[in-house]
Amino acid sequence: MRFGPPVAVPVGVLLPRASPLARPREVALADLAGLDLVAAPRSTAPGWYDHVLDVCRRHGFTPGRVRPASNPEFIFGLLLSGGAVALEPESLARREPRIGWRPLAGQPLVKRTAAAWPGRSAHPAAPMFGQLAAEVLATVEPTPPAAVAPSARPWPVLFDATSD
Repeated sequence: MRFGPPVAVPVGVLLPRASPLARPREVALADLAGLDLVAAPRSTAPGWYDHVLDVCRRHGFTPGRVRPASNPEFIFGLLLSGGAVALEPESLARREPRIGWRPLAGQPLVKRTAAAWPGRSAHPAAPMFGQLAAEVLATVEPTPPAAVAPSARPWPVLFDATSD
């Protein structure tokens, strides 16, 4: 196997913007005591799942329950229902205006990602793709997408664009 440049993306806490934990600049894992953790099912990435729970325990956070969620919308729903947090990169929080993100104190969790391709018979563009993927993933503030007309948004039932 050959690998592209690695990218380290900090993991922080996703929580409702109305939560008292959303007020400080950063959140310690121990501050999450008593809350449930929303995470991808263990079967999707057993090593990462075990690592996250190990880091949480070592830093004073043993979740009441680990609630599995396979997609962002389900994560958001569980967070907004109360009593739970998720540990994810900041980019996920930008998808839902009612969700906030705070960095973890001491940055104990980081997702490391790299493109991989076969050492032999790889596509000639594989190294270039690996470099491009690393550059995109390392971008802290991606360029916002073009404006979408309110009627074309998938969530008009949840949000009324005309009210404040």
